[in-house]
Amino acid sequence: MHEVVRIASDLIAIPSVNPMGSGETGEIYSERNLALHLQSTFSRWGVDSELSGSDPAHPNLLARIDRGLPETVLLEAHMDTVSHLGMDIDPFKPFVRDGNLYGRGACDTKGSMATYLAAIANVLQSNRPLRHNVLFAAVHDEEFSFGGIRELTRTHDLKATFAVVGEPTQLGMIHAHKGLCRFHLHTTGKAAHASMPWLGDSAIYRMADVLEDLLRHAGQLAEHPHPSLGPATLNIGRISGGLAVNIVPPNATIEIDRRLLPGETAETAITQLRTSLRDQGEHLVLDPPYMHSTGFYVEPDSAPCRALSEAIRSLGLEPTLETAHYGTDASFLYEAGIPPVVFGPGNIALAHTRAEHISVADLEQATRIIERLIA
Repeated sequence: MHEVVRIASDLIAIPSVNPMGSGETGEIYSERNLALHLQSTFSRWGVDSELSGSDPAHPNLLARIDRGLPETVLLEAHMDTVSHLGMDIDPFKPFVRDGNLYGRGACDTKGSMATYLAAIANVLQSNRPLRHNVLFAAVHDEEFSFGGIRELTRTHDLKATFAVVGEPTQLGMIHAHKGLCRFHLHTTGKAAHASMPWLGDSAIYRMADVLEDLLRHAGQLAEHPHPSLGPATLNIGRISGGLAVNIVPPNATIEIDRRLLPGETAETAITQLRTSLRDQGEHLVLDPPYMHSTGFYVEPDSAPCRALSEAIRSLGLEPTLETAHYGTDASFLYEAGIPPVVFGPGNIALAHTRAEHISVADLEQATRIIERLIA
């Protein structure tokens, strides 16, 4: 078994399920055991590491290999996974079949983390000189709210020349992706008996006007595409309202997902949205965003793209530059002044699936690339 497969298997075997706001607790719903495993691993290698964070059940881990070199690379990946329930395989008993490693988190993103660890181990054991100082960051709660990277960038003055953010990209380099803004919008009315609707004021009818306005706004967004990422988008993912079928509804709520282009913020997006809504006075309430991350864009010839491209070409491969519509921890490193690139083994289409798996060949190739990047 290739070393990276063994390392990835060890990571998969330690549950680190994100409770996704459900309130579930216990070892399965915690990143702590995985963080302690990583800390023990670095300790065996003689590398300093620290756990941090306000919640001991959900820590971040930061390890440093400082050789006093002029440049530092930050290797970042998240420890948490989506739910293990309903899978077609045993989520925490990894196995290899037909050239793939199976288990929850294999693709998203314990595979990426394993390639970092295997590359670092290979370099340290061979006593080769480093090309860059190395920061290794393993963070909690990416899947639900980006809580781990938010906390890490807020509590630590991270200094790095550039960052590699581990996500399943099939070894392509993502140099730009959209951000996101999620929030609730409410309409209010007045309850009355359904037999006498003229005595009430239907919040659902008011919401119908809002939906029409938002559809028009989404069309306006489509008219102004980013040259690499296309247009900003708006999706109404959930709607609820009313008390009973025989009552004029006094309330209605929709939940909105707005994807942001680089340079947009939650504030500018919501201000823009407000201008598209017809005046409903006090009957319309827009909640502050409960989740927000900015988009990021680095030039194809930026430091992370150049360094990773060089590592890929040194293995006789041709690097590919891509963009993405989804969000990652890269947004928060970009905001912290560290130019990132998103890169890793595995196919995003296999993340979160009932039989999550990752190509062993991808794991091995990614390990070689990260090894060339740092040494």
